[in-house]
Amino acid sequence: RHEHRTRRLFPCAERQNMGLRFSRVHPPGVWDDLEASSPGVRRVPSAVGRDADAAADITTRSFAGTATCAPELLLDWALGEELKGKWDHPDRAKHIGWSMRLATQAALRHGPRRAVFLATAPGASEPGAACTVRFLPGKISASAEGWMYLWEILMRSGSPPFDAKNGMSRRMQAAEDAINAAHAKHAPGPHVNVQLMAVAPECQGKKLCSLLMRAVSKVADKHGLPCYLETSGLRNARIYERFGYETVERVVVRDPKKPDAPTYDDFYAMVRPPARS
Repeated sequence: RHEHRTRRLFPCAERQNMGLRFSRVHPPGVWDDLEASSPGVRRVPSAVGRDADAAADITTRSFAGTATCAPELLLDWALGEELKGKWDHPDRAKHIGWSMRLATQAALRHGPRRAVFLATAPGASEPGAACTVRFLPGKISASAEGWMYLWEILMRSGSPPFDAKNGMSRRMQAAEDAINAAHAKHAPGPHVNVQLMAVAPECQGKKLCSLLMRAVSKVADKHGLPCYLETSGLRNARIYERFGYETVERVVVRDPKKPDAPTYDDFYAMVRPPARS
């Protein structure tokens, strides 16, 4: 059922397999108009500077969580029991911050199909939400993405700080593998991928997520493209349903070397079809 639904949402994939090419599948400057058409939203112009730092900081603090703001639950599972609920432990920010900075820096350094946007609430002086997006002309290539991130690690970010002794490194890799597998399975054709969507804990409830998600959807609809994302927790899945996304798979992530260890089974792959004009 899910595979049939995916084929309907990605009709261009079948045409590409027959050797055909359509200009709408490769929109030039896909993100160029988003900022101008969305007040309160601005594009991070480069990989260095205050805006780039703000995007990494917002995403890190959002995903790390606080005592009153839930973390990104798949990453929380990957961190392990030693850091669960320890909101002020420096290792939470260190491990999650390394991953978030790597992702945002890669988006800012590797071509115009990728972008990072910030949203600022009315009357505020600083941004409170960040969204990392990418246009992919076909099925995601885990190997190509892996080489890109390896380049960033070798040239800029350095080795990940994950603790191998308690299985954190292994669980982080399992989470990454599950994300890539679900992405490749459910987004086989050209699409927009919301890679990271984060709202700073102190800015929750200010509709900044809505502002960014609707701006991204507007771009996707303009080019006739479906959108794809993954999210953790039923509460977040319900939020994305408001923007037209539907769950195509509930993914189970396992520790590959400890089959009896707790799994994470509240992870959702979601697709939004392009709106009909």
